[in-house]
Amino acid sequence: MNLELPPEPIINSNCVRKRLKNSICDNCSTSCPVNAISFSHMDAKIDNDLCFQCGNCLFSCPVDAIENISPHERTYQQDYLVVNYDEPVAMTEELIVWHKQFQIRGIQIAEPLVDKWLPTIAALNLKLKTLQEPIWQLRIEQPLAVDSGRRMMLFRQKLDQKPLSKGQVKTGLNARKQFYPEDSWFKIELENESCILCGACAKVCDENAIQIGDNQFILDEKRCTGCMSCQVVCFPKSIQVYEHTAKHSEPTVFHYYDAKCHTCHLPFFSWEEDVQTCPICSQHKKQGWL
Repeated sequence: MNLELPPEPIINSNCVRKRLKNSICDNCSTSCPVNAISFSHMDAKIDNDLCFQCGNCLFSCPVDAIENISPHERTYQQDYLVVNYDEPVAMTEELIVWHKQFQIRGIQIAEPLVDKWLPTIAALNLKLKTLQEPIWQLRIEQPLAVDSGRRMMLFRQKLDQKPLSKGQVKTGLNARKQFYPEDSWFKIELENESCILCGACAKVCDENAIQIGDNQFILDEKRCTGCMSCQVVCFPKSIQVYEHTAKHSEPTVFHYYDAKCHTCHLPFFSWEEDVQTCPICSQHKKQGWL
């Protein structure tokens, strides 16, 4: 008898760890409850022996690089998720999608499992409050008293119960952006006093959250998925990215000027008008090289 095993979970070439030498993105690893994801030089791997397909990494990867893992199928009834058995605890990022995709507004949990889910529900409601969305209600279900010695009673009980629906939500931070197009989940801070307007951050951003052109430096945080590649390539360390939920996020626009260096005679961009020395020549002068 030939037994065909399912394909092993992998992290494909979209992963920023595989494309950027000094990438610090570890979203998938920190979301994994069994430490099945490891990193090495320009590589990321999933240990199939450890992975139990909870799907948490699918909701944290900024570039949808996880393959051969499906999101956990959960049960719901009307506008309540129903947790009757010890299943993988959902991340807040997953429940945020349930909120919009299936219009879920609460969770019903069997009493022995409440403590495991409470931190996630609390974090979810904080985000929903920021987004001015209805917060989730918690319904604790007491164990049913069943006479296990009478099969007919057990059968009758199952017939009386309302059938539960099952479903899976869309994964990835880009899916979440589609459900909340006007909101942002990350904050991009620019310290323009140290920024030399080299443009490396804009070039490395896959989501066009950073745009430089027409004398405008634009930070559009609702596009950001938190890969932090811009932070890595910025050698003056002028950009910082961190988690921050915001309602109706509007792009931040900085203005800069075209200039020409009187020392090296090359064009450059400047935050101030009538600057005559480019950042490289200015640095060389400080070091006594010019």
